[in-house]
Amino acid sequence: MGGDLSVTALYTSGVWAWAAFPGAELYDHEDSRRVFQVTEAVMRVARFLKGGPSLKHSLVQRHFLIDHLTRSASPETVVELAAGLSRRGASFSESVRYVEVDLPHVIERKEALLDRTEAGREVLGRATLTRIGADVAELDLAPLVEGRTVVVAEGLLMYLDATQQRALWSRVASALPSGAFVFDLVPAIEQPPPGWLGRVLGWLMQRFTGGQGFVVDQRTRDDVRSELLEAGFTSVRWIEPADLANEGVPHLDTPTQTLVFECLTGPVLPSGATRS
Repeated sequence: MGGDLSVTALYTSGVWAWAAFPGAELYDHEDSRRVFQVTEAVMRVARFLKGGPSLKHSLVQRHFLIDHLTRSASPETVVELAAGLSRRGASFSESVRYVEVDLPHVIERKEALLDRTEAGREVLGRATLTRIGADVAELDLAPLVEGRTVVVAEGLLMYLDATQQRALWSRVASALPSGAFVFDLVPAIEQPPPGWLGRVLGWLMQRFTGGQGFVVDQRTRDDVRSELLEAGFTSVRWIEPADLANEGVPHLDTPTQTLVFECLTGPVLPSGATRS
């Protein structure tokens, strides 16, 4: 995979297709299906041996929560960082300006997948959907902001250490005069011990990503919230799937582990769960 996170992008693309999220069919392909099937086979063994949350159901809930919070903010622009093969841009750009940011080769792969079908080519031609090939760590975010903007980062923060996270939070907060930053992050201290199978998966992840694995530290969700406020956000809340049960979050009867943060820079609080 050339030292990037392509394998995780393939797996999540398989999850979105499995869950039938709108637009996911545009990116469905043999590689994503293969990675999804192999990963699920390994995870079934893990759950049989030691229980624990379902990965695919956790990711479906994560994706649903981020979708819901993004819509609830009534944005004029959405900027998705490390967008991978997310189908969100294809869906949201029907009604709002949408900007997808990822490494150039990921953007090229995404465009090639869209170019396979008439529906995909229609998405490619939309003036409301922009794709930018760039490293998120180096990109100036301010020029991407137009009007009330929501910045989304799904499946990214877990790969950044505390220093890198704080740097990103400060850059996003300073780029948003009025808007929201929505991202997922389950603090490592809340996650169950990996066990032998988890260590094997971690080793495989590092092999796929050129040594990059999940970052582990002892910060709590309260610590993360304090750091976000220090970075310049005016209010921060976290949301778990059960908090939005009335909004139709799927798979609430399945063991999952999902935590999404919503960080505001303006005075308006989007509708949804009660602020933590």
